[in-house]
Amino acid sequence: MRWKETLYTRQLRRPIDEPTRQAIANEYSRRRHEIPIATELQWHPDQPQFTIRSHWVSFVVRFTPEILQVDAQLSLTAKALATQEHRQRAVRIIDAIATDLGL
Repeated sequence: MRWKETLYTRQLRRPIDEPTRQAIANEYSRRRHEIPIATELQWHPDQPQFTIRSHWVSFVVRFTPEILQVDAQLSLTAKALATQEHRQRAVRIIDAIATDLGL
């Protein structure tokens, strides 16, 4: 069983397009070493969202025309061990990428 919690929501400065999706994938690859566990990036085939997936916790980043939202999906173990600092660190990484890309 996984638990879902919304970690972060902010206004989106511009819509997501294909060059932005590629730029996000490139930034993820470049910053992958900042994530302390093994992860993979998966784009949703139909919706403007991606998941940074791992065994213990996954971060789902959704885009609407107005909003960027980050939800965490935590396993029971991750829910028990994840601290507020862990959550804030994940948000800082995603927010830094969004800011760098002008989102």
